[in-house]
Amino acid sequence: MRNVDRATLGGNLRIDQVLESATRLFTQKGYEAASVRDLAAELEIRPSSLYHHFPGKQHILFAICMRMQTDFNAEVIPELLASRPPDEAIASAVRRHVLFGQRRKGEVVVNIRERRSLPAEQLAQVNGLRREYRDTMARVIEAGCRQGSFAVGDPKLAAMAIVDMINGLPHWFKPRDEQDLERVADLYARAALALLRGWETDPVS
Repeated sequence: MRNVDRATLGGNLRIDQVLESATRLFTQKGYEAASVRDLAAELEIRPSSLYHHFPGKQHILFAICMRMQTDFNAEVIPELLASRPPDEAIASAVRRHVLFGQRRKGEVVVNIRERRSLPAEQLAQVNGLRREYRDTMARVIEAGCRQGSFAVGDPKLAAMAIVDMINGLPHWFKPRDEQDLERVADLYARAALALLRGWETDPVS
């Protein structure tokens, strides 16, 4: 993706500028309502210039989602794989997840809200990266259960609950400053650990 970011559409317009503008447009109007003509107008270029590099609008959405999810996995998954106790790994990953979600808020929201509009093959690629994160977290949770740190009957379900909890933040949270963001990241890390330490191991009747 980094090589794509450095490519140009001609003149000084870069591919990453197109993806940034498309992210804003899809966030504001929604993917279905936004058109290639809208994007071209915002970039002050002809629609044909976009079609030369992106065969269709879906390819722009796919590029946004893949770039975001690839960068996310590269930044957050190592927190889970580091040599540390499971509770520290989960807390570090949750904090990093929260911080990434705010730094790349537009892309995160587009990925969560609009990726369903992708064709099946492209959607499968994005979802595969999302599952990689979830499954890595589930394995850490499972290790924590074996060590007695967590009380979870279904590690994958617990991982999904934590991921969904964090993914809700970019839709509404507007930190006052960096200190406020760090505070919320710490609170979410503590909430995730509280969930894992107190999860019912038996199904609710």
